[in-house]
Amino acid sequence: MKNLKPLTTEQFEKNAKSDKELGIINYEAFFETQIKEAPNFAIGPYYWFIGDNANMLITVASNNIGELSPFSKSEWENKPALFFVENIHPEDSFYVLSAIQYAMDRIIELPPDKQSNVRINIYARMLNAQKVFRWVLIQMPGLYVNNGNLTTCGLMMVTDLTHFNFNGRPILMTLVNVIDGKTEYYYLALGEGLTLKNVDLPIITKRERQLLNLILRGLNSPKIANELCISYSTVENHKRNLRRKTNTKTSAELVHFIMSNNLL
Repeated sequence: MKNLKPLTTEQFEKNAKSDKELGIINYEAFFETQIKEAPNFAIGPYYWFIGDNANMLITVASNNIGELSPFSKSEWENKPALFFVENIHPEDSFYVLSAIQYAMDRIIELPPDKQSNVRINIYARMLNAQKVFRWVLIQMPGLYVNNGNLTTCGLMMVTDLTHFNFNGRPILMTLVNVIDGKTEYYYLALGEGLTLKNVDLPIITKRERQLLNLILRGLNSPKIANELCISYSTVENHKRNLRRKTNTKTSAELVHFIMSNNLL
């Protein structure tokens, strides 16, 4: 168990700022694969932006960002890197920054070939285009780490979760780290400050995660089978295994367990 200190924007900026890269780097091209793959695992409407830690700027944002936030693409781009914090609920912004900082620190501790094994999921309330706070899922599908092993850029993905109708606050963050085939889950909870705990959660395979993403997007078994190019019976078998792992009896209970424990 580890206690994390909530970070102000000033503290986060001081910690996150990295040495400038030599030459010009096209970060959008660097993250091209992750951007193209995003629709395959998004569980709701989403937007993305890229933050450059070297210059502390938002370098580029998705074309639809103005449909899901109060600001247009041109208003997001070339803004200070922490401009996104202005869209986060004041009660949530401190732990979001603390969680992102902790995740980046963990990632750069790993060998380069292991860094992509870390996934971070953060729940928070952010403004929509009508300037109303709603629950979103904040993820970092990709990080750019320079030769000095410093995180100099991050691809941020924000998914609207309005359609899930949360009752109360979900778990704030999960950090999933796959090491030598073993999955470690950590979650961030509010208590006396911020507490990061290692928790015992079921191991969800890559295929099962693909299936869960489709369930959360509202697809039934025949449509899931068609989407994944597998048989109907294979889909049902995956669902049975997932219910067994999570000790749930119905698909509704399964979805509740996955969302409550942030296992996307």
